[in-house]
Amino acid sequence: MHRSDVPDGTALDAHMVRFRFGDGVLADLPDVLDEFGVERPVVITDEGIEAAGILDRVLDELDRPVEIHYATTEPSTADFEDIPADADGFFAVGGGSCIDTAKLAAALAAHGGSAREYLGVDRVPGPITPLLAVPTTSGTGSQATQTAVLTHEGVKRGASDESLRPDIALVDPTLTFDLPPEQTARSGFDAFVHALESLLARDYRTVPERPITYQGANPISRSLAKRALALVHGSLEAAVASGDPAARRELSLGSHLAGAAFSLSGLGAVHALASTLGGLTDRPHGACLAASVGVGLAYNRPDREAEYAEIARSFGVNEQDGRDNGSDPATSAEDLLAECDRLRSAIGLPGSFTAVGLDRSGTDEIVANTLLQERRLATNPRTVSEADLRETVLAAFE
Repeated sequence: MHRSDVPDGTALDAHMVRFRFGDGVLADLPDVLDEFGVERPVVITDEGIEAAGILDRVLDELDRPVEIHYATTEPSTADFEDIPADADGFFAVGGGSCIDTAKLAAALAAHGGSAREYLGVDRVPGPITPLLAVPTTSGTGSQATQTAVLTHEGVKRGASDESLRPDIALVDPTLTFDLPPEQTARSGFDAFVHALESLLARDYRTVPERPITYQGANPISRSLAKRALALVHGSLEAAVASGDPAARRELSLGSHLAGAAFSLSGLGAVHALASTLGGLTDRPHGACLAASVGVGLAYNRPDREAEYAEIARSFGVNEQDGRDNGSDPATSAEDLLAECDRLRSAIGLPGSFTAVGLDRSGTDEIVANTLLQERRLATNPRTVSEADLRETVLAAFE
């Protein structure tokens, strides 16, 4: 009997952001603005992008006046009062914070209201003001997704709606070539976990009454995630250690594909925990992911052991010491956990909740805030109960 990669009942609803990739595609910016009829754009960027000289590179490509707005490192629902609402288009130049800010700014320009009104799923009334994304890091993948993450009342929350997808992304790897090692490590590990959690997400098998924002894993998301995972795993250490241009290009493409993958499938418990840590500590998202990935993967292992083994074999980790590659699924699954920990350590990221400034006295708050991450927990491969989550959080302090 034929073994199908598209099991009976498989269903999907695939929306993806159009993008251009390659060295120098930034030069296409004027043509893209013309295509979308944008004459008075607002540029959403940050002071770090300006200091690095990247903003000047962008402005040198433009042939029309722009207004510049500086996003905060961790955007909140209170950050939108000073962003012009009469712009005929927005484009983000930066990492996830800039792109997420631009998404909500474009929604507010089109529909008014306040940013907090858009938190949740399917809260945007309709199409938004034209939105272009120019990522300068290889990590968040926000340019490929329909979600913006904002802090509201101390908790990181998401606004998820198909209308929030950028109209186009210009993914120019050269914009990442001068990114410092620590930022490369944090953003690249984000891309790694995006691909990993997308690949392991809960299966999507049935057609819902109406389209849903995050569907669970399906044949398209898995194909994207597998390729993204191979690219990111194969390039991240070299990109951090030496800034090698070839590694930067692979990491840039892998990051975008990982974003496209999880924009279909959703993520899981690792990102739910990391979002909570970010809201409580103000530590960078990549550092919070690194502190969460070990316990998150360990929790999901019983429901995904075969998949863990397959990923470990794809990394070749059990070939390195001469063992039979994949003869024992349990051993191979353990190899995946060990490889994730090795990669995290090799690029200098923290490995516990203690290392990001938390202690056990905060357990109740961590558990409560993580349970609010319903969007991410819904596609986790294993159902997360409060008791299980508490046990997982306590293990993360060890």
